[in-house]
Amino acid sequence: MFHFSYGYAQQRTINGTVLDASSKKALPGVTIQVSGTTNATSTNEQGNFTLENVTNGQEIVVSFIGYSSSRFKIDSKSTYSIELTSSATAIEETVVVGYGRQKKRNLTGSIVSVGASEIEKTALQDPISVLQGRAAGVQITSNSGAPGGEMSIRVRGNSSLNSGNTPLFVVDGIPIESNSISSLNGTENFGLNPLADINPNDIASIEVLKDAASTAIYGSRAANGVVMITTKRGASGKPEILLNATTGVSELTRKLSVLNAQQYREAVLDSYFAVPNPEEPYYTIIDSLNPMNSGDVDWQDELMRTAKQYKIDLSVRGGNEGTKYAWSTSYLDQDGIILNSNYKRFTTRLNTDFNLTDHIRIGQSISYTNGVNNRTNASGTGNLSIIRSLLVRPPNMSMYLPDGSINGYMIGMRNPVGMALYATNLNKSNRIIGSQYLEVDIFKDLKFRSNVNLDYIAMKEEEFMPSILDYREGYNTGGVRSTGSLTWGNESYFTYNKSLNDAHNFGGVLGMSFQKWRYDRTGLDGMYFPSDDIRTLNAASVISNQGVNVASEHAMLSYFGRATYDYLGKYLLEFNLRADGSSRFGQNKRFGFFPSASAGWRFKDEDFLKDSNVLSDGKIRFSLGSTGNEAIGDYTSQGEFTLGTNYLDFSGAAPTVMPNASLTWETTNQYNLGLELGFWNNRVLFTTEAYLKKTSDLLYNVPIPNTTGFEFITQNIGNIENRGLEFSLQTKNLQGPFTWSTGLNVSLNRNKVASLPEDLLTNGYINNGNVHILKVGLPIGVFYGWRYQGVYARDEDNVNKITNGATGPVFVGGDPIWKDVNNDNIINQDDREIIGYAEPKFFGGFSNDFSYKNFHLNIFLQYSVGNEIYSELNHQRNSIVRYNNLSTDALDRWREQGDITNFPRLIRDDPKQSDSRVQSRWVEDGSYIKLKNVNLRYSLKPEWTQKLGLRKIDAFVTASNLITWTKYTGFDPDVNSYSGLRVGLDEGSYPQARSFMFGLTFGL
Repeated sequence: MFHFSYGYAQQRTINGTVLDASSKKALPGVTIQVSGTTNATSTNEQGNFTLENVTNGQEIVVSFIGYSSSRFKIDSKSTYSIELTSSATAIEETVVVGYGRQKKRNLTGSIVSVGASEIEKTALQDPISVLQGRAAGVQITSNSGAPGGEMSIRVRGNSSLNSGNTPLFVVDGIPIESNSISSLNGTENFGLNPLADINPNDIASIEVLKDAASTAIYGSRAANGVVMITTKRGASGKPEILLNATTGVSELTRKLSVLNAQQYREAVLDSYFAVPNPEEPYYTIIDSLNPMNSGDVDWQDELMRTAKQYKIDLSVRGGNEGTKYAWSTSYLDQDGIILNSNYKRFTTRLNTDFNLTDHIRIGQSISYTNGVNNRTNASGTGNLSIIRSLLVRPPNMSMYLPDGSINGYMIGMRNPVGMALYATNLNKSNRIIGSQYLEVDIFKDLKFRSNVNLDYIAMKEEEFMPSILDYREGYNTGGVRSTGSLTWGNESYFTYNKSLNDAHNFGGVLGMSFQKWRYDRTGLDGMYFPSDDIRTLNAASVISNQGVNVASEHAMLSYFGRATYDYLGKYLLEFNLRADGSSRFGQNKRFGFFPSASAGWRFKDEDFLKDSNVLSDGKIRFSLGSTGNEAIGDYTSQGEFTLGTNYLDFSGAAPTVMPNASLTWETTNQYNLGLELGFWNNRVLFTTEAYLKKTSDLLYNVPIPNTTGFEFITQNIGNIENRGLEFSLQTKNLQGPFTWSTGLNVSLNRNKVASLPEDLLTNGYINNGNVHILKVGLPIGVFYGWRYQGVYARDEDNVNKITNGATGPVFVGGDPIWKDVNNDNIINQDDREIIGYAEPKFFGGFSNDFSYKNFHLNIFLQYSVGNEIYSELNHQRNSIVRYNNLSTDALDRWREQGDITNFPRLIRDDPKQSDSRVQSRWVEDGSYIKLKNVNLRYSLKPEWTQKLGLRKIDAFVTASNLITWTKYTGFDPDVNSYSGLRVGLDEGSYPQARSFMFGLTFGL
């Protein structure tokens, strides 16, 4: 209670102390200002202040960057004690939701939040990597360990077959492009990570909206969840300048074993002599005197390096009651662990907010990113893949020829070092993400806000493969692509909040939005350049692939609303509705409607629990609703044509996709039950969620008879189901001078294909690539092939004389033992079965934070348990057919009758197809526990930094991917060579790196 003195204003002096509300430590550099004036001061290193020329009744504003502001009015006291709450705590108390913020205690939906304090503990360079293992229900897998490489993110499982499973990303209210638009990706099955354009140091919080109650307000794009990224904004107070400088190194986490030159020559000879009529081996393979084959090269040592990186961040935040600003700029230079791979990124951001009057506010957010990614064609299949080449290229193939030139190509094998050094795969991009808003307080409880936003990406890509890496003299190829992606729109909405009698609280949002997308790509390919040194496309003698030149656009008109009610904060209700109209769908089904409803009961506030000393918080909530998925081609419902089907000198077009005027959204209905508990003054916080997601009307390209003139028609068919449990636990184990807190999250998701049309099935399933199938009742990510059961030690061990095919040869000593599923003594297509599952049984993260005086330590572990990996990479490095080098497992191969081993004999051109089968031999346990991040930080004492004229100095060291405990024998179990549904397949991705970073933070 403050008391006011009336009469003549008498100026005087007040004193006080400002403390951190949690640690009770003094806060130096805090601004204490008389509201609406320039009369201000700041606290010293002991947190004390003196403010002169003040009068009773004046309002004092206490502000400090990183903390929530506090206000009080001067009364008769002369000394004041003020405590400020850190903004990290404030972020936890309120979370970002669609079109606003809500108090966490009032949420009825399922939302998980990662704040700036967690982000600062990592040395990661993109928002997706930051989320990995830190958010329950969010599964993130690396498609590539390359700098700026793409990652797969799934929120509560896969819910689509053809139409994408990536969540919607919203940055400061702007829905942005989150799918790769790169088109020159070599043999890789994925592109670059577009979210690498966002500097994590700019992020204040990341919220993941998981259930329909929280996502339905985004309607047709929210079936896969919504990720809300909020960047840092200015605050009233003395400007804060932060300079953050980091540097460090990265290295390969593990090498894979391979044969040396002598061991390899012996293996080749064994494979030739194992055929029924031995032939003479290709002479260069065994001729150690030939200069092209006289080497003994460890290609991993030659290609991998200790990579350096450095980054510098500069930011300024501050403002006053009328103007707030946050400006930042950053430069990153990150080498990859493969030679010649590098990622450079420059980002700058400006967020401003202006109070034009007491009732009108305007502001803007704008960021610019320039990225240069010198890529390598690391992943994928064939002899253009660097990772595959470095493992299978024979060690005896010399690095250089006698004339000093690189030994670029031999018997189908390209030199991986040559590909890294001399091939070009360059990506340059410029990106602007911007918005501006107008906000008006119409009445006390009603305000209006309108945002105009855009996301523009301009990308240029170049690739070139020189003739020195090919067997054809003068044969070189190149290509160029220029791509533009523009998203712009407007969102305008009213927000209403009203409280009656401090008991009935009403809230509402009502608005509309318009958004438009346009994609343009131009480019050409060329062959036979006059020189490997002239790589511009105008030098090519043959120009091709004009079909890559495309333009495409679509638009969406939406109406949305939300209504909330709570009584005394105990009984909570919320309703959401969005109507989306998309140009992508047929005229008969253009609009979709996506409602949700949710309720919560804060039972801790009931009279029978109010006085509990054990239970400090308790809430149960339930939600149900529907969301959609519109991720199909822009013109799919209208029909599509392929150009270039010319006749004589006349251009032509051929139909490929049949129109479908009734094509409509995939719809996901979700049910969610959540329980939140707090114990002992919230020293222990526990949250559990149970959910059921049912996706119907799956968008799928259905093949149709060629007599129709079309290849397929996109239809709504089939259903997918996800159900799961999530657990989160946060504890404050120790408090005082030494603090220790723990965070743990566990996620379980069970996915299955609930239905598929019978006319699409072959033998009861749909082939999903060479390794996977889709089958009703089974999850997405099922491996299908032959069961490998060991090796026949002797000819007579094949008691039943099992043959390869009905008329093929009998399996003998040294051949694999295949499971005869139908017991007909014939191994053929009918003996295939389920041989593995890519979906983990559970996954999550485990974090511990320790603090003593000025030392802070964070240890974070990430894990995945029960998932399996189909290692096509290990298949290739254990296959002699194409003169591939082998792993050292081949030293234990079967050689003669009676040998007991699990490695079959080596045989070239095996007529029994033992090598080419999709088989359980290459299915491995992909479970792992990673020591993902260790961060040690030391903050210099305020009295030391004050003497240097600084507000703070922090020194820190961070180690990433420090240790991985796993049985998987590839480079890393956190791998996925495809960004779609072919999950758990390792074809040889760019390996993950172990990093060690050191940094300094200076605050002014």
